[in-house]
Amino acid sequence: MPRRLLLPLLLLLLAVPAGADTLLTIRSSIEGLKDQPQPSEVKLWISGDKLRRDEGESSYILRLDRGKLYIVNHSERTYSELAVPGDLQKITSPAALQLRVQVTATKETKKVKSWNARKYKVDISNPSGLHLDTTIWASTEIASHQAFTRLASSLAALQPGASEWSRQLATIEGFPTVQEADVKMGGSRFKTREELVSVETREAPAGAYEIPAGYTAQPFGGGQ
Repeated sequence: MPRRLLLPLLLLLLAVPAGADTLLTIRSSIEGLKDQPQPSEVKLWISGDKLRRDEGESSYILRLDRGKLYIVNHSERTYSELAVPGDLQKITSPAALQLRVQVTATKETKKVKSWNARKYKVDISNPSGLHLDTTIWASTEIASHQAFTRLASSLAALQPGASEWSRQLATIEGFPTVQEADVKMGGSRFKTREELVSVETREAPAGAYEIPAGYTAQPFGGGQ
């Protein structure tokens, strides 16, 4: 490598904090339910092949380097461990819960905050009467979006009947900067929205990608 290129490269590497991770903050809300929950925040930490999603009293830790997904329940101080993708492929459900999924990549694009995003339409339904009409604005400009897709696919596979949705998630290129769904379920109809609020480069708390000390292992008991 020419010396005139080597020095700027070294300076660039030194400018990145050692062990710095990506922290994504997502705002989640639901409208139209009688007992409507308050908007909440989801924290997503990504460091190479290690990911962690914090939501309420639950954390989901995906260790691609180990081929493991840990589902952590902080209120009960328990966790379940699944092999990825092996154990996920064994999760079965009745035919009435099997999801039918159609993902359509459109040519429509727009700016979402500072990110260029592409529009995807997703139609999800099952024989029991569930239907989701979803719009996703995905951006490939979000760091580690490929690793996030692996986490999203793993979490989707935990849901009853969602194996097809888990597979089709891989066709959505980029991180969902905005995801809006119109949901019909039985006699209920409501809307959900998830919006990427911020992307930061920070050092994750110590042990963020490990099972907390003192937590008890338990068998995975189904979709959460």
